[in-house]
Amino acid sequence: MTRRLRSVQPEDLSRLARLHAQCFPEERWDARALAELLAMKGASGHLLEDGSPALPQGLILDLFQAEDAEILTLCVAPPARRRGIARLLLEDLFRRAVLLGARSVSLEVAADNQAARRLYEALGFAPAGHRSGYYRRGRTTIDALLFRRPLAL
Repeated sequence: MTRRLRSVQPEDLSRLARLHAQCFPEERWDARALAELLAMKGASGHLLEDGSPALPQGLILDLFQAEDAEILTLCVAPPARRRGIARLLLEDLFRRAVLLGARSVSLEVAADNQAARRLYEALGFAPAGHRSGYYRRGRTTIDALLFRRPLAL
């Protein structure tokens, strides 16, 4: 299987909205929301494909502001998980961030997303705060944990 990492294009948005809905059914973003995020100054999106016309295997949307890069979303298709896709997308982000002069990468993650938290911590992210009751899951709210990773210049 040949993997290809590339920038998000406008024609990708409906497929990416379906991927996001698979990964975050309670917080899914439609194609319009993705387009609005990508239209923000400093925003970019990258996806990983395996050559099939099906959904991409992974997606990262990020935002560069001054010396900070922020991960807006990172998702991997459920059947493609635990194959290094999230790590590949993050390592590509770290490379791009250093080239653009960023000194750190920040993100927020649901407190109950243990798999993502383990990955982020393994890649050098450290806790930097939290937002109480940030995510809604039906009638339940989940805290968002803020993480930050310094970048080597």
